[in-house]
Amino acid sequence: MRQVGESPRGAKGCGAQAHTTQATPARSATMTDGNRTTRPRTWAIAPTAMNKDTLIHGLLLLSLAAPLQARQAQSLAAWWSFRETGGTTVGDETGHGFIATLQGGVTLGQPGGFPGTGFAARFDAGLAGVGVVANQAPLASMVDDLSVCAWVFVTANGAPWPRRIFGGDNSAWSCGLLQNGLRFTTRGIQDYDLVTSVPMGPWVHIAFVFDAQHDVTFYIDGNPVGLVTGSQPSGPISGLTGQWLLGAFRPGTEHWHGQIDDIQVYEGSLSPQEVAFLFQFPGSSLVLGGGTPYCLGDGTAGACPCGNPGAPGEGCANSTGQGGLLSTTGTASVAADDLQFSAMRLPPSQGAILFAGQNSLAGGTGLVFGDGLRCAGGAVRRLGIRVADSAGRAAWGPGLALSGGFLPGQTRRFQVWYKDPQPSPCGAGFNLTGAMEFSFSQ
Repeated sequence: MRQVGESPRGAKGCGAQAHTTQATPARSATMTDGNRTTRPRTWAIAPTAMNKDTLIHGLLLLSLAAPLQARQAQSLAAWWSFRETGGTTVGDETGHGFIATLQGGVTLGQPGGFPGTGFAARFDAGLAGVGVVANQAPLASMVDDLSVCAWVFVTANGAPWPRRIFGGDNSAWSCGLLQNGLRFTTRGIQDYDLVTSVPMGPWVHIAFVFDAQHDVTFYIDGNPVGLVTGSQPSGPISGLTGQWLLGAFRPGTEHWHGQIDDIQVYEGSLSPQEVAFLFQFPGSSLVLGGGTPYCLGDGTAGACPCGNPGAPGEGCANSTGQGGLLSTTGTASVAADDLQFSAMRLPPSQGAILFAGQNSLAGGTGLVFGDGLRCAGGAVRRLGIRVADSAGRAAWGPGLALSGGFLPGQTRRFQVWYKDPQPSPCGAGFNLTGAMEFSFSQ
């Protein structure tokens, strides 16, 4: 039965405007199990002359720039990790009390896709499997500027009707599959449909970002695969029961068929960096303290040195065909001292340095440096040398406040410099991630 605001194949539904967008190609991120490869890229190579002093002391070359305006921080509203192995409820890891009561064909304790995710739940559409969650704050007031992520294993796509991952019944918003594409719906207002290909069989990370401009960006395995524009927020949840559902529109309607793991719902629009972090580190969550990405090598800041831009959220591309990606977890509280940084998509087994500066360079657009852009400067402090692992990842923190000299009320900019000795795009042999800005609190 078709619901108001839902329509198969992107056709216009009753009282709803259907928008369909063809997916744009996205480069695959590198999986730690080696099963995913990166699409090669080609650059117009124009090596930059580098002297010895620049290579050795480059991190100390400084300039002043105006500070950036920070965006609103995200917060984790609800998180169902499905770590239970039995019973009839699934807990909410955030402490907000969104306990899901299971009905019908839901089997807990199924193997998750990755060690970090632990167990998963199998939803059987034929047995009307669903998790029912009572409506309360903060979900009750979330009508836009929100994000939903989940790991899914698709057994059947339910054509021509949607298969739901998560959403509110009747008048709120929901998300899931439409055939083998993606759908986000603001009930009775608009169907955001993306024609793409969600594979059946392997575990897939899916994310929906419904931003404050009422556009939806869709992600598969950490990569943005399309955007559908909109003009209105969702209505608040009301409906017949005023409930949120895991794996269905409501009991008996549009059920998921397959496995689901690690559903996370955020207040706020996740950045490409943050979505990529959740894909690269299965089972992790983002507990953010107001960090602001800036000076990226994806064309949104200064131009990369030799026509070697990265994908959205990345720094300038390196010899792997990807750009270094800097993500954070924890908060900007000096007392908590729990801020952590993760650099991803680096050349494997190469040195990397996290450093912090007081200023953003060139007005936040960065200065050409090696194969990338240097974005942070002024009283630079190095916060540790790491060697990227075989998957190109390195991490720093927690416990950085003392070595970094962070004080409440101060703003610091962070970036990772890393070696790239393979034939690198511009021939310099080193590169940088994009940067992050934090304003520290008590």
